Amino acid sequence: MKRSMIRLVVGGFVFLSALSACAPQSTPTGPSADEVNAMIGTSVALTLTAHAQTQAAIPSPTPFDTATPTVIMTSFPTLTPFPTSTPSSPVLGGIPPTSPAAYACSAVNKAPFDNTVFKKNEDFDIRLWLMNIGAHKWEKGIDLLYDSGTNMLTTKIRYELPAVNPGEMVGPFIFDAQAPRKPGTYTMTFKLQGGFCYPYIQIIVK
Repeated sequence: MKRSMIRLVVGGFVFLSALSACAPQSTPTGPSADEVNAMIGTSVALTLTAHAQTQAAIPSPTPFDTATPTVIMTSFPTLTPFPTSTPSSPVLGGIPPTSPAAYACSAVNKAPFDNTVFKKNEDFDIRLWLMNIGAHKWEKGIDLLYDSGTNMLTTKIRYELPAVNPGEMVGPFIFDAQAPRKPGTYTMTFKLQGGFCYPYIQIIVK
């Protein structure tokens, strides 16, 4: 592009020179040869400058960025094998039931409650309710009586029980008692004949 423009300007300069040579020799009325040469040089310089500015204004092509593929590694969850079933016991929770004792009882209720406070020498009643929680029936004639601890009974008494089936409750068995004359905590234990049941009471004297 630059060379063609230069050739065009030079050609114009040569053409003008030829015309000036062929023209009749008269008193010059236009610009002198030096002025023409200066004008041609200025025109060439302006043309080259304009061409350079045009070339600078054209943006250079920007190469496209080469796309780098991104590989996303996805880890699949490890398969967990199904648990092997373990044969369970035919009873709930896999724990075999405990067989009830042949003879057993529970004091399902009593009075006074543990650590009830009494005054010194105060009279009170002892009441007991018993339940057969064993596997066998209690035969009629089993006695309930004082066994150990501080004997607070005011009369020597024992109770003869009726027949009691498993799961049945009997009572109340009432004993007359009196608190000791000294402050303190006192415990008194009863028993059923056969030694399979020991209900008790515990009081505080102030």
